[in-house]
Amino acid sequence: MTTILLALLAAIPLATQGFIVEISAGGEECFTETISRGEKVIGSYSVSSGGTLEIDLRVYDSSGKTLYENLGYSDDSYAFVANQDGLYKFCFSNLKSTLTAKTVSFNIFVGTSLVDHEIAKKEHLDPLENSILLLGESLQFVVHEQQYLITRERMSRETNSSTNSRVFWWNMLQNLVI
Repeated sequence: MTTILLALLAAIPLATQGFIVEISAGGEECFTETISRGEKVIGSYSVSSGGTLEIDLRVYDSSGKTLYENLGYSDDSYAFVANQDGLYKFCFSNLKSTLTAKTVSFNIFVGTSLVDHEIAKKEHLDPLENSILLLGESLQFVVHEQQYLITRERMSRETNSSTNSRVFWWNMLQNLVI
């Protein structure tokens, strides 16, 4: 029974895409994903380096309608259910920055419930096995959320280090003046 369950978990295809991309100063990068009507889409992004760490994100459906817009933030997550079949566009814009490129990491999960629970017939799965499949699905989301938090922690550490250095040199200057 355990080997069957492990084989099922190994065979489950996740429709997950994770990317790290550098967006040039004054530039814009768009990514597309074919999504069917009714599918859940969950995503997150984080700017890990480059100036003020602010970026603009816009998500468009296949007809060009804006589904999600977040301007001037360094990180966020979003979720929606696709309202029509087609090619959805995820655009990151660094148009406000004229000097520094930004490094953005982002994930996109697409699926009816992120995992196809119909790989095995319902009569082959008992409630415990269904619960294990749901836990596996949730675990994938937790792993990506932890990666996001690690990125946030690294950015905070860099900010603290920079502030500490400035305070040190300001203090040294004050000591020289006195």
